[in-house]
Amino acid sequence: MANDAVAQGIEQNKALKKQMLERHRPAFNLWFRVAQLLEDVVVRDRRHDSAFGRALDLFFLEAFKSHQSLYPLCVMGHGEDAATIARRLFEIALQVGYLCSEDLRREERGEMFLAHFWHNAKDIAAVGLPEERRKWWEKQYNHHKKWLKFDRNGNPATYWFGSNFRQLATDMGFTDTYDKDYRFLSHVAHCSSRGLLLDKINDTIQIKTDRLVREILIFGTKYTIWITLNWNKCFALLDHTNLEKLGDEAINFDIRSKA
Repeated sequence: MANDAVAQGIEQNKALKKQMLERHRPAFNLWFRVAQLLEDVVVRDRRHDSAFGRALDLFFLEAFKSHQSLYPLCVMGHGEDAATIARRLFEIALQVGYLCSEDLRREERGEMFLAHFWHNAKDIAAVGLPEERRKWWEKQYNHHKKWLKFDRNGNPATYWFGSNFRQLATDMGFTDTYDKDYRFLSHVAHCSSRGLLLDKINDTIQIKTDRLVREILIFGTKYTIWITLNWNKCFALLDHTNLEKLGDEAINFDIRSKA
């Protein structure tokens, strides 16, 4: 009996995934084309001869992983988790925009982003490490301290860019996107009642649903393309014109279409 239940569950999951793909084929197709492009380029060798380049590449790698995560979550009907990933992509996009703005400050901002890892150094050095390792961590902290940001009480700043995501979105000219996209995605991430993607069929609440699957796929892909466009300006490993066309396709995607 147990084996029959397992087999039935497997078949139900297969049927759900097939239904998801069929109902949202254009959105999944766009996601796939971008994912395939990134898979081909993410493993290529590239030079990291500046703090700016290293920071930008780290953001790109994180965006690549997050974009990859959208597919399995959406195809399984886990819209809330996929929306949380989309929010992460939006946050990466904002930080990349800040990093890449003001040419004369790019290297400084790269140093600031990389240095913020070393906020952890003092705590790590205080956990009973051998003397040689403790000195190494202290040395790294002292070396990077000049780039670290602190609040008025001397505590590490929450974000390396020195403000918050709302202010960063405003500074980058994305206030409208923040208000429309980020607020909703945050409600989902925080499990607010306003962010629950529940659905009901024949008076039965559905555990898995395709509510907003199309929107999450497209918006997450749009953020990823924007990040990649900025990354490619530095590393020039992709056909920039083709990448811009994919960006236009994502921006102009008809989310309401039933096709």
